[in-house]
Amino acid sequence: MLAGNKTSGPILIYPMNRNKWDQRSSVVTPDEDVFYLVALLRSATEEGPHTLDNLRDQNRRILHFCEESGIKVKRYLPDHSTQDEWKGHFGEKWEAFKQMKMKFDPSHILAVGQRIFQPSFTSHGIFDL
Repeated sequence: MLAGNKTSGPILIYPMNRNKWDQRSSVVTPDEDVFYLVALLRSATEEGPHTLDNLRDQNRRILHFCEESGIKVKRYLPDHSTQDEWKGHFGEKWEAFKQMKMKFDPSHILAVGQRIFQPSFTSHGIFDL
């Protein structure tokens, strides 16, 4: 098994109906009418098989398996590091997402840690004292 024979938390699997999601939001859902949410709710330990590094390695193996098997996956709170990776995540919703960002956050000051857009301002605020 990809995650090993022992886990450090529950694994949830349950079906979702695509028509229950508001397609105007930036949430990315599969094209299928019914898709499955799989949640690995694990806890890391400082030593042993459940260290953070081991859990990340398991995640990479699971994602690699899905990619090699043709299983389409969307990660919640992904750790993409380039805008191209984010474009791939959002797929056909990318342009609508980008337009909403330009409308509601034109200086790109919100969610800079996700590295989707680079802030377009220079820092001269009160925190520069």
